[in-house]
Amino acid sequence: MLGKLVKFDLKYGMKIFILLHGILIALSVLGRFLFMDRLSFADPDAALISRIVLFASVMLFLFMAVCFCTWLIITFRFYRNLFTGEGYLSWTLPASGIQHLWAKIFSGCIWYALDCFIVAGCILILVTGSNVTGAYSHIASEFNTELGMTLSHFALLLFLIMLISTPFTVIQTYFCIVIGQIFPAHRVLGAVAAYFISSFVIQILSFALQIGTGFFPEYILAGQSGSSDQVGMYLFSMIGYSVVMMIIIAAVQYAITHYIMQKKINLL
Repeated sequence: MLGKLVKFDLKYGMKIFILLHGILIALSVLGRFLFMDRLSFADPDAALISRIVLFASVMLFLFMAVCFCTWLIITFRFYRNLFTGEGYLSWTLPASGIQHLWAKIFSGCIWYALDCFIVAGCILILVTGSNVTGAYSHIASEFNTELGMTLSHFALLLFLIMLISTPFTVIQTYFCIVIGQIFPAHRVLGAVAAYFISSFVIQILSFALQIGTGFFPEYILAGQSGSSDQVGMYLFSMIGYSVVMMIIIAAVQYAITHYIMQKKINLL
């Protein structure tokens, strides 16, 4: 039954997902051949920098918009399928509350993972032209020295963090929606408030724990720049710490979500 639920969830919003990401891929290809490949870095000037900044801002907005739409697809599917009039049919299926929840988690993670791969692919399309890679080769050594790793390794780390954070983002979204169901008269407002409050509490708690456990190096607290080895070690430590924090927070949010779905379901 779990597999069937996941299959039905993936069908929801598929056309919109394909359309949005198809447009993003097409615009990335056009941007590569009509803009990026035409850039000349031989004599950089203010006009060139302005064009690059403007183009990068537009593409960043497109990436954020597509990612946000993916989040909306996941959010609307969870809310409409379980907590609106459609939920009367969903809850009559031979599936338990935990099966419904895990089906939504699996489908949400799949959508987010596909989104991450497509966005990463579009970025590669934009920045792998010979003129761009040639220009970067002149500053690669300075970049590697400052960061303590190559740009490709840094990009791979960011991509892995995006993938790892996928289930935690999905669980937090569902947690906030379920919290909103506790307030029958203001379900959407309650969910939005729960999102901002939980995000704020998580940030404050994470920062307090980092300071309390001595996670921040002395050179950062003193406002100084560290060596490449220090920066690299701090970056890897931060990633490990963030993953542990996300696991703990997601476990708590999942437990609360599971309990409310089992005990306090209120359909519209």
